[in-house]
Amino acid sequence: MKLLIKFALAGLGAVLALATPAQAQTQCLKGRELVNTLINSVNAIPGNPNETKALAIIYWQRATYQVYDEPEIMSQISRCTYPAGSCGLEADYSGTRFNKLVEYKNALTSYKNGSVSVEPRQPIDAPFPDDSMLEWAEGVLGCTTSEPQPTAPQQAAPDPKWVGYDAARQAGGDQFYQWWRKNFEMRRTADAFELCRKFGSASYECSLVAEWTYLNSGRNPYTGGTSQTFNGTYSNEDRGYSAGYEGTVPKPAYRPPTSNEPRCYDQGDGTQRCFYD
Repeated sequence: MKLLIKFALAGLGAVLALATPAQAQTQCLKGRELVNTLINSVNAIPGNPNETKALAIIYWQRATYQVYDEPEIMSQISRCTYPAGSCGLEADYSGTRFNKLVEYKNALTSYKNGSVSVEPRQPIDAPFPDDSMLEWAEGVLGCTTSEPQPTAPQQAAPDPKWVGYDAARQAGGDQFYQWWRKNFEMRRTADAFELCRKFGSASYECSLVAEWTYLNSGRNPYTGGTSQTFNGTYSNEDRGYSAGYEGTVPKPAYRPPTSNEPRCYDQGDGTQRCFYD
């Protein structure tokens, strides 16, 4: 009976494990927060040796080659040599990146103690901890060093005002004419110039630039003035375009030309009176 209950509970646990959604792991510490936490873990009494070694391994993963400039941290990592099979390593860790770090750490200690005269070279092929060590450290700390995948940026819904605008502008002709008659707008000045470059300065498409300029600025694009009235006419049959600017142009007051010759008049008494303009 007990055996059946044991199997039943085990089966229920498996079902719950499948039904429960996996929770996102928290990110392992980094930067100054990681350094401070590692220092506090090293100095803690009595402390947690596994947690300290795990933090040192995470530091190695984060700092890469810079870890070789930190003898104290390398000493914490090298504690994974005892007991055998610690920190996710096999009992025989020869040939691992961890072994190269330990060898460098021991050689550096001998050089600083004066035991050897040649300074050891950093192991350029061991910038990261072994994968098994990193997995072990993440398991001890309950975190992950993997960066979260960036979420794809959400594309903003197109502005309904401009739906079909680009296609019409590229096609020109009747397609652009129909869009223009409905909206009387261009998105930017560069679009107006592009129409004239693409279809020619004498084209129907380019002629719409005149109307757009007037509607946006109130200035006659041909004369630069604002006193005249814009009156554009269209023909659906030939899709032609003509634009006239109607209005009264004030005429200048007449002034007779000036002359340097005197004008003389007979005063009726045999004398003349002369004057200059």
